[in-house]
Amino acid sequence: MSRKKRVWYPGSVFHVMSRGIRRNAIYIDITDYVMFFECLKRTMSCYEFNIYALCLMTNHFHLAIGTADVPLAKIMQKLLHSYSMEFNRKYQYSGHLFESRYTACLIENVRYFLEVSRYIHLNPVKAMIVKDPASYEYSSYGLFVHEKPKNVMISDLLSDIVDTSRILSYFQENSKEQYRMFVEEGTSHIAHEMQIQKEMNENDLWLP
Repeated sequence: MSRKKRVWYPGSVFHVMSRGIRRNAIYIDITDYVMFFECLKRTMSCYEFNIYALCLMTNHFHLAIGTADVPLAKIMQKLLHSYSMEFNRKYQYSGHLFESRYTACLIENVRYFLEVSRYIHLNPVKAMIVKDPASYEYSSYGLFVHEKPKNVMISDLLSDIVDTSRILSYFQENSKEQYRMFVEEGTSHIAHEMQIQKEMNENDLWLP
């Protein structure tokens, strides 16, 4: 995990990314995305934690995750092991699915929390997969702006997994529309994006 100088404590919130080994895809078709969401949901039934934002790309994923009494390392070990086992069993693969350990950055203030959520939700736009972030099915963004994925199963899983209330609480009247404006506003936020990319050891080569 990156930024190891940051000590975990109950109530910590992290930006977490994990990617496929050698840039390989970790999701091949829609059933793999569903399988990951189901693994995440089962992990939540074992340990107490919150997902505040997420986006699954072809060869990596991003989570904004808030811990309780269980350290992040234990949560991630269970999630990544569970999904890797199911993925390898499904495709009759062997060996590592993910590249080394996940990367995590402690979120220490509200402004950075919001910047991370925007970064996560704009990932498929930056990868030029979609123009409208709400149209990307494997992201939590639609939950924030009242646009559900076309796939009912994915919509139901995301609703069960993602807690939108904390992020939306930082916006006043008409919070969903205010959050949409924050994410999709035309003003540049390249400085914040570059900071997050540096901390997560991510660059455009990892997209999509």
